Amino acid sequence: MSALDLIYQRSSCHVHEMQHPAPDSEKLKRIFQAVMSAPDHGNIKPWHLVVVDTEYVPSMCESMCHAWLDNAGHIEPARIRRLTNYLKDAPMVVLVSADIVEPHAVSRRDQVLAAAAGCQNILLAAEQEDIAAIWYSTDAAELTQVHELFGLTKQQEPVAFIMLGTKKEHRIKKRSDVAPHCHKWIGNNQLTPLFESTNESVRK
Repeated sequence: MSALDLIYQRSSCHVHEMQHPAPDSEKLKRIFQAVMSAPDHGNIKPWHLVVVDTEYVPSMCESMCHAWLDNAGHIEPARIRRLTNYLKDAPMVVLVSADIVEPHAVSRRDQVLAAAAGCQNILLAAEQEDIAAIWYSTDAAELTQVHELFGLTKQQEPVAFIMLGTKKEHRIKKRSDVAPHCHKWIGNNQLTPLFESTNESVRK
């Protein structure tokens, strides 16, 4: 399979589309090694990964649920409980954070983007290893209690919760044409379409 084929066929698997087991240590190391190939301006290596194995996922979700409820604000408590109960079925949870180096010539934003690029590499490597994977928001990790729950320092900024497991079924998503998103600059404040739109899927 070519690198482009791998990218084109990558598809996120939600927790309900995963099953046990989670990837073993050997496979997980190969997947995580892909982080080291992510773009990294300044060669900072701003990656911090925390793995929650299957046996600890329920207690992690319970702690996150309490933190959310304590800071619910406009979020309905029932919705919080539904979400955390849903995540309890994840075979493995990985919290990826940017380990920010400051002060540094490379901006904080660029270091966070390097961590995000590492997340994408994890998803691609998981696809190569035939592992189910999905990138979920880290909104909950912005809460002080959750930040502390994962032992993060003030310089470690959460970027993604990545769930890993075994695929229940194999599928390839249809991808729409990229043309509508591509433009060519032809002068001050002047853009024109770069490609002719075909409205065809890249893969079926």
